[in-house]
Amino acid sequence: MQTSFANPVAAGHLIPASHIERLAALLDAPQGHAAADARALQSVLLRANAMVSAMLRAEPEPRPLPTPRRGCAGLAPWQQKRVRDLVEERMHESLSVVEMAAAARLSRSFFSRAFSASFGCSPHAYVMDRRIARAQALMQEGDEPLAQIAVACGLSDQAHLSRLFRRHAGMTPSAWRRRAQVGRGSTPSRGIVDGNAALAVG
Repeated sequence: MQTSFANPVAAGHLIPASHIERLAALLDAPQGHAAADARALQSVLLRANAMVSAMLRAEPEPRPLPTPRRGCAGLAPWQQKRVRDLVEERMHESLSVVEMAAAARLSRSFFSRAFSASFGCSPHAYVMDRRIARAQALMQEGDEPLAQIAVACGLSDQAHLSRLFRRHAGMTPSAWRRRAQVGRGSTPSRGIVDGNAALAVG
């Protein structure tokens, strides 16, 4: 009769497969007429017990350690430049992370991690920061209505600009513009119309 064993676990150690095979061979060895003798059978069992005890005391088979995952090194200088240029060129329209990743010749998931390692923020946060910076520059340069500035910065409308601007600057675009103009020593033009209505709030 062929003897088979499952690989047991003791104290967190797996018994080496080579030891299991030796034990199976011992028990499968032909015993002849002595197999019916209780003393011969007891001798076989004692030897098997001694072998199992030796197995459990033996050192476990070495297992390979998992390869540590390396941290993301960030974008190469040429990739950073291409992404910056793309954001500035596409400031007036929507820009997806997939398109930014394609400019850097990376997959979307890897690009997002590499971008964060290089710029300290997510691609989306970077684009939003650049849109706000462009809006601030346009408000300082002239009296263009906020609705037009919003479109020029790739935002859907003045309300979108106002929500985003308040989140980043802590005030409305209109309030920021007035403060910036006072700081320059100029008086806001009466012809400024923020949005579609003269009394629209930024």
